[in-house]
Amino acid sequence: MIKLLLGLLFFAALLVPAGFLIAREENGAIERTEIREPFPPIRWYRSNSSGMALEYIPSRIVAIRNEYSLSIKRISPEELPEILLPYHNDSYTVELRTLFREGSESRRQWIFRDNRNFTTLVASGSECLFGGESSEEERRTGFIEILNSDGAVIMERLFEYDYSQWEFRFFFEQNILISAETWFKPAPAPPLYLAYYDYPEYPEYPDDVPPPEFVLLHTDFYRYSRSGALRAIDRVLRAGAAYEPERIVFPRIMPGFSPDRETGAFAVFYTPEFILSGINIQGARVSYTLDVRGRILSAVWRDDYDNILGEFLNTWSGDRLESVLWRTEDDERLVEYEHDDDGNRTVERNFRRGVLERIVNSQDGIDIEDIFMNGRLVLRAVWENGIMISEERISYAVTRGYP
Repeated sequence: MIKLLLGLLFFAALLVPAGFLIAREENGAIERTEIREPFPPIRWYRSNSSGMALEYIPSRIVAIRNEYSLSIKRISPEELPEILLPYHNDSYTVELRTLFREGSESRRQWIFRDNRNFTTLVASGSECLFGGESSEEERRTGFIEILNSDGAVIMERLFEYDYSQWEFRFFFEQNILISAETWFKPAPAPPLYLAYYDYPEYPEYPDDVPPPEFVLLHTDFYRYSRSGALRAIDRVLRAGAAYEPERIVFPRIMPGFSPDRETGAFAVFYTPEFILSGINIQGARVSYTLDVRGRILSAVWRDDYDNILGEFLNTWSGDRLESVLWRTEDDERLVEYEHDDDGNRTVERNFRRGVLERIVNSQDGIDIEDIFMNGRLVLRAVWENGIMISEERISYAVTRGYP
């Protein structure tokens, strides 16, 4: 009976849960010690390409059989990538989420939470950006978002594959976004012997070569309708700052307006190359007008004296941009687009003061570019994945009867 009782007591001891208080006697005093596992074990889920935890799966082997799987675990500060250490303090807990595709790691995400369990930071990107091993195919890309106590993003930093960086700083008043600054750090110029090659590691330079720094490109001021919908953005371009007029970046300012590179709604608004030569941006101010869906309807460029330098007018059909008109006092340029059933652009036409100058037909990575002069086709070039593979000058005899 005594052996049976001892056996039952031993078996019960094996079932003591983490966190149970046990007592031990030292020098006649009773001391209570809490046995607690420092971090919970890793949890596995069936996931999708966005990294959502769709279904809890107890087994790692079963989870990674899905096309997408997700592991979630708490980690210690010692396990943090060096790039995230400046944002951490002792009151934060850190959760690491790793997305797998067909069993191979695809992306990592770190989430910082404070002692109230509020999220203060979200970071995600390729493994090589956060100090892991890199491959030739992997791009050094990712982002870091800093949130305030209301859950709003107050800073977002984007890391591009060429080592350049964007930083967006958001300013609120009574939980309403009133302005945002866009800062840009250019990619460092590689040494001459690396100028024409990709380099897997961040290059090192002599001490007398200063590293690139962030430069303020522009400040956006947001205007709302009485119902609270965002209807306009006034952008002040900083004179002397490096600026890419063909790539106007809009930060993701609220959950209702997600980045959409095709529609240009708070993402990237690309100026057609045909229009670029007619724009003078030095010290200009730009006012963007948006509809309720966040699509850019117009953009008016003004100088320091409030004189209109030019105006963009966008024409939309659903989420598809059909045309872009740029007009100034002495110039007018129009770009028209056609799309296939999947929304891909198949035709681009360029007009200057109502006269056709260029047509590009695109299909399956092949672009056929026709150049016109005085209404007649004079040159045809064929491009494959951005590389010219042929060029043909067209004689008048061939173009006779061409519209």
